[in-house]
Amino acid sequence: MAELSDDDLLNELKARFNHTKQTLYDLKIVSRRLEEVNRKLQISEQVKSNFVSHMKNEINNPLSCILGLAQQLRSHDADRETVVGIAQSIFAEAFSLDFQLRNIFAAAELEDGATMLQSGTVDGHSLMIHAVNDFSHLILAKELNVYFLGKKLNIGSQPVNNEGEKLYFKSDSEKLELVVQNLLSNAIEFNNPGGRIDLDIGVVDDRLILSVTDTGVGLNPEQIERIFDRFTQLEAGVRKSHKGHGLGLSITKAVIDMMEGSVHVSAQPGEGCTVTLSIPFMETDAEADTFSVDGNEFFFSDDQSELF
Repeated sequence: MAELSDDDLLNELKARFNHTKQTLYDLKIVSRRLEEVNRKLQISEQVKSNFVSHMKNEINNPLSCILGLAQQLRSHDADRETVVGIAQSIFAEAFSLDFQLRNIFAAAELEDGATMLQSGTVDGHSLMIHAVNDFSHLILAKELNVYFLGKKLNIGSQPVNNEGEKLYFKSDSEKLELVVQNLLSNAIEFNNPGGRIDLDIGVVDDRLILSVTDTGVGLNPEQIERIFDRFTQLEAGVRKSHKGHGLGLSITKAVIDMMEGSVHVSAQPGEGCTVTLSIPFMETDAEADTFSVDGNEFFFSDDQSELF
C-alpha cells in the first residue's frame, strides 16, 4: 500500500470535510422542510378541526329548528297564516341544510379525486334564473335588488320566468349550477340590506363569461387569494357575523380549474365584490348529448337546439 504524501492526506481530509459539511447542510435543509410540512399539517388539522366543530353547529341548528317547528305544527291548532309562516321557516332551514351538505359532498369528492366532468348542453340564462329562484327567499328577506343582463328581476312570491333569449353552450350543468349558487349565496350573504346584485353571462371568443357583482362589504385586495383556500373564512369565532363554512369559493375554484377556466375577483373594502368566471366550451359525444337548464339533464337530438 503506497503511503500518502502530506498533500494527498490533506486533500483527502479536505474532501471528506467538504462532503460531511455538504451532508450536514442537506440534512439541515431537509429538517427545515420537514418542520415546515409538519407546521402546515398542524395548521391543516386545526383548520379541519375548527371546520368540523363549526359544521356541527351549522347542521345541528337547522335540524333542531326544523324539528321544533314541525313539533309546533303537530301540537297546535294554528290558523292558516301561522301554518304558512312555520312552513316558510321550515323550508328556509331545510334549504340551508341541503345547500351546505351538497357543498360538503362536493368538497369531499374533489379532495378524493373522484369528481368527473359530465359534458352536456346548458341553457345559461335559465341556469342563472333558476339560481335566483332557489335563493329568492333570502333575497326577499334582505330586500335586495337583482339585475340580470341589466334588467331588474321582479322577485316575489312567484318564480321568475326566463322569457328572454336562450344561451346554449357545452359544459357540466350540475357542477356549473353549484358554482353559480355559491357565487349568488356569497353575494347575498355579504351584501348590505337593500343592496344590489348584478348577474351577467355571455360568450366571448368561444368562452363563457359569467360574473356576479354585489354592493356589499367588499374585501381587502390582500385577502383575495385567501378566500379560495378550503375551510378558510375571513371571520371566525364568536365575532363571526356571516353564515357559511369556507367551502363555496374553494369548490368554485376547483371546479373551474377542472374545466380549464379561470376565476377573477375584483373588490375593495366597503365597495362590493365582482367574481368573473371564464370557461371554455366542453366537448361532448354527439351521439349521447344532454340538455339542461337547471342542473337536471335530459337527452335530446342535435337538431333540437342551436348551439354556440
